[in-house]
Amino acid sequence: MRRLAIAIVGGGMAGLACGLAAARAGADVRIHEAQAVPGDVPSHHVDVVPNMLRDLVRLGVGDACVRAGFPYRRVTALSQRGTPLLSLDAPRLAGPSHPAALGMVRADLHAVLATAAMQAGACLRYGVHVAGLAQDRSGAMKVLDTGGDGMVADLVVLASGGAGALRAQVFGSEPVAPASNEWLYFLARRPYGLDEAIHAATGTGERVHVVPVNSSIVGVRLSARRPLPAVTPESVRAAMARFPGALGALAEHMDASQPVVRRLIRPALLDAPWTRGRVMAVGDCAHALPPHFGQAAAQALEDAIVLGELLRPGRAPADVAQAWFERRHPRVKQVMSIAMRAAHWDEAPDIDTDFLRLSRELDEVVRTPA
Repeated sequence: MRRLAIAIVGGGMAGLACGLAAARAGADVRIHEAQAVPGDVPSHHVDVVPNMLRDLVRLGVGDACVRAGFPYRRVTALSQRGTPLLSLDAPRLAGPSHPAALGMVRADLHAVLATAAMQAGACLRYGVHVAGLAQDRSGAMKVLDTGGDGMVADLVVLASGGAGALRAQVFGSEPVAPASNEWLYFLARRPYGLDEAIHAATGTGERVHVVPVNSSIVGVRLSARRPLPAVTPESVRAAMARFPGALGALAEHMDASQPVVRRLIRPALLDAPWTRGRVMAVGDCAHALPPHFGQAAAQALEDAIVLGELLRPGRAPADVAQAWFERRHPRVKQVMSIAMRAAHWDEAPDIDTDFLRLSRELDEVVRTPA
């Protein structure tokens, strides 16, 4: 029986994970990435939360990720004075032989996924821009790319983010979601003893989330009540210095040459359905979640897991896409609702603010695999 040919547009986390899952399911996979240089990934971290680590294990790369990252088991929220308000043990959803959660450098996670995808048989093509898609009489999709190959695919997976021209071509233009806030991502030297995920806020409105990513580095996600007029090492250090204790000391642990990634957060769900015949949107292309609870990356991994499960021999490609959407849409909507409430309370706390309740509500949703 002929293997399904699957074209994936975008070689970021969602695209690589989908490529790996599809190749492991026996498909003939080609990943098209516009960036010319493999590993040209922004220098910041990924918080590999429990349901995401479970799915990395299911994709066969859990051990490699543990070796590349920093395992942790607890999340602690600090008061404005730097004293612990509460600590939560992260559930071990990946099983007893793996830790509860990890911090990783994003480039390291991409490298693990890319290596595994190629070992599973996927072809990664860098420096190739996909300009359009065309359907032939059989229903198959021709990929119009700058590489000139013109791959004919049974199924096309769009993993190129939420602002690409190709998404607009397939799904139509949608209003650009307003930015809810901005977060600054950077890496800093790890203070001795910082071996868990930390959340903290200041009285002047700064918020920070810190995760160790290896024995010498932590990943930092920082937001100010008002956007910084200019993102410079000095302005970021000044914002970090407002935190007490070890978090404030991170200001002195920043390398002046370390890039700071500025991300405007524009949460959005693509209008349903996320499929058009044999074309499907995954990751941020379908669901751009705020960073709270680490679910933006985790839901992209769940997209890949479900795709791999549905690629059974003999199943029609359009049926795969529709079945995938029917499984993913309700779950992502649930997770999005929780993450959006967290984002709202983060920006504008009120009398109902209860992050502990939200965390437990999320745990109930993601405890069951996608």
